[in-house]
Amino acid sequence: MFSLKREFTRKLLHLATALVPVGYHFGVPSQWIVGAFAVGTVVAFSVEWLRWNNTAFRDQFTTVFGALLRPNEVRHLTGATWLCVSGLAAVILLPAPAAIAALWCATIGDPAAAIVGRALSREGGRKTWAGSLACLICSALGVWWLTPYSFPVALLVGAVAAVAERPSAPLDDNVRVTAATGVFALWLS
Repeated sequence: MFSLKREFTRKLLHLATALVPVGYHFGVPSQWIVGAFAVGTVVAFSVEWLRWNNTAFRDQFTTVFGALLRPNEVRHLTGATWLCVSGLAAVILLPAPAAIAALWCATIGDPAAAIVGRALSREGGRKTWAGSLACLICSALGVWWLTPYSFPVALLVGAVAAVAERPSAPLDDNVRVTAATGVFALWLS
């Protein structure tokens, strides 16, 4: 089980990546964002390959980042890799408003759920309703701010993010949240 401090440290990548939907909203060209996510994806898969195939690299990686890995990430792709892949797919496959909504929900809504859930959890690390509500609210507010969607529509997108974030498995929540909110926002367009 992660402490609140470890959970927050783990979610710093998400929070930093939230600059992407904000930049996209304010006019950063999609080609730049695709390029950044493509580079991030190549780097992430290179790191994954090295940690699976090079003992010295795996030991060093574990020393530096091991405390931040979830148990399933020790032998599978990390959440950071999934975040890069899902962000790249969203920007390539979705029109800007839907991609911005999906990226915001994955980079702010999902971490809000984890941080608030951990801060208020008495359930030993399980998903909490407080975390789901935080995901819904943070997602909805950002979608309303950054996209042309109305507030009621943004609330619906936030609700989809909260529902997609809630399950513990089988697919990584970065993929679930990005895909569900992106497809839903596209459908609403």
